[in-house]
Amino acid sequence: MNKRLRHRVRVIGILFAFAIAIGPTPFTMAAGQNAARVTQAIHNVQLLAPDAAPRPASINGNVRPGTAVRTGSDSRAELAFTDRTLTRLGANSVLSFGEGEFYLANGSMLLYLPKSSGGARIKTAVATAAGASFTAMAEYRPKSWIKFIVLEGHASVSLKHHAGETRSLRAGQMIMVRPGATKLPEPQDVDLSELLKRSLLVTQFPRLPNLNLILAEANTQQISPPSSPMIDPTGLNTRDQRAAATERERTPKSRFDR
Repeated sequence: MNKRLRHRVRVIGILFAFAIAIGPTPFTMAAGQNAARVTQAIHNVQLLAPDAAPRPASINGNVRPGTAVRTGSDSRAELAFTDRTLTRLGANSVLSFGEGEFYLANGSMLLYLPKSSGGARIKTAVATAAGASFTAMAEYRPKSWIKFIVLEGHASVSLKHHAGETRSLRAGQMIMVRPGATKLPEPQDVDLSELLKRSLLVTQFPRLPNLNLILAEANTQQISPPSSPMIDPTGLNTRDQRAAATERERTPKSRFDR
């Protein structure tokens, strides 16, 4: 009887030790999925950690959740995550991230969200875009507007302070929301071919992993154009960065090409 009891105690002890050994693993893996690495830092790119002085971003440097990435004029950045998610920042932008969320405080960004990522949200003070797998651009000017463009896949856009006010976006569609809006406007069709040619978030970075899928969407637009005219969200001409900065709060023209 004593032998049997000692055997049970020994087995329980082994199982307990094994549970302790493997118990932290899922948590560690989940925390690792939040980690980001700087893969591009063009000109003035800084990391703003809580309770710390700003410091320059360095290639292959790690960025922790809660740390903001800020770009200056004529500057761009790219972050790569362990689940293959990519995010790119245009000039004069501020972005931070958390578990499945990206917070755009100002400026423009591109988000590539692979199917293996489990989905994510792009959040601003006005509206949020969410989806399971998509490639999208967002541009937020706090005193002017927020724009979302889906390049590939599908996403839903919702107003932050008006529950139930939601619009679905497919590839090649854009929605623009003004501050103080209580309803979302209808999506507009954008010319993906022009966007791919002009946007520095595409042309000044390495090839996107799903570029072939985006090109296929652009080709579909040319073969079967939407019923409404397609617009060029980058503007007709590339303008000087400094001139664009002076009119940032005065005009609704896009800076996706910045």
